[in-house]
Amino acid sequence: MKFRPSDEALPVIELRARRNSLHPWIFKKMVRPPKKRLPCGAPVTVVTREGEFVGRGIYNPVSNIAVRLLTERESEPLDWSFFRAKLAEARRLREEILGIGRQSDSYRLIHGEADGLSGLMVDKYADVLVIEPYSAGYVYFMDALTKGLRELYPSCRMVVRPDAKHAVREGVEKECAELARRHPAPESVVIQENGVRMKVDFRAGHKTGFFLDQRENRREAAQMSAGRRVLDLFCYTGGFSIAAALGKAASVTGVDLDEKALRTAGENARMNGAQVEFLHADVFDHLRGMVARGDLADLVIADPAKLAGVRDEIPRARRTYGDLNRLAMKAVRPGGVLLTCSCSGLISEPDFLSILTRSAAEAGVVFQAFRIAGAAGDHPVSSIFPEGRYLKAVFARIYPATSRRVVAD
Repeated sequence: MKFRPSDEALPVIELRARRNSLHPWIFKKMVRPPKKRLPCGAPVTVVTREGEFVGRGIYNPVSNIAVRLLTERESEPLDWSFFRAKLAEARRLREEILGIGRQSDSYRLIHGEADGLSGLMVDKYADVLVIEPYSAGYVYFMDALTKGLRELYPSCRMVVRPDAKHAVREGVEKECAELARRHPAPESVVIQENGVRMKVDFRAGHKTGFFLDQRENRREAAQMSAGRRVLDLFCYTGGFSIAAALGKAASVTGVDLDEKALRTAGENARMNGAQVEFLHADVFDHLRGMVARGDLADLVIADPAKLAGVRDEIPRARRTYGDLNRLAMKAVRPGGVLLTCSCSGLISEPDFLSILTRSAAEAGVVFQAFRIAGAAGDHPVSSIFPEGRYLKAVFARIYPATSRRVVAD
């Protein structure tokens, strides 16, 4: 069906060639420059060379991703009702299908492309909704988005927290700063997850405030902590540490270099009556010291921040993951457990497992991976956007290489 300009007021972007994928990103080389200059984030209609309707989305002339498609339905305008429908469908997954409300008052409501809203994250922290736009288009759509959120969550406060690097990259630094000023964050909020209360510090916190994607992995780690000595590396505000302590671990030590995060971790431990020793130290130095002393743990958790944000950082990230896991494996007592994670989407699961295999060989151990997990269900993955599967969490038992165990593939 041919697109008729009179049907729609949006500017038109024409494809150079046939589109053979349902992927929501259309790159710059695939489109013809528009006849008139369009601002960063302008809503547009995309058509083929023959004038056939392709979809509607967000255009950005300064980004390599020229268009982020939001709909391929010609009858679906990008208005308030569109955003409300997307938000309502996302809420149904979290609350009706996953039943997250039975275990937590906080979850990721919108996970970008997987929820049909490319370039947007929305996290719910108790009665605070944190909106994190990665695309310039949400400067235009913010009023419609917040209106839809207010209808679904009338008692929640709206916070807009743009990522500074993406705002510059998308050409809307000033506009994003204004949105953040209009929708400021409170200093903090206390959330509940699996019976654990956690303070989320919006002023000093990473991401949108807390790592909601590790909810299920924290629960699994807590269940295997009873009676064990637990070491939590890159502990941040104590999510894994406190879960392990409340899981009746014999002892828990959390290590991080972020002093502000450690102060919050201490508050969280006291709020839950959890006994945790938090150390301000470099993780690598701490591990080397433990190994040198023969001071081993029963359960070691390694959850570093993203190490590869762009492709140029992949080689360094691989080396860092290798060094970290070699040391972490040496710090696990024979037969103990290592939970090691990577949130770098550019490092695939097979690649991460290969890194672990090399680390084990260098450490003189073998590992038995008994659970390979990812992000919690409120971080879904779409078949047309496999890049959305970014988190790897490998649970593995560690044995000396002399024992007759098989190294995981």
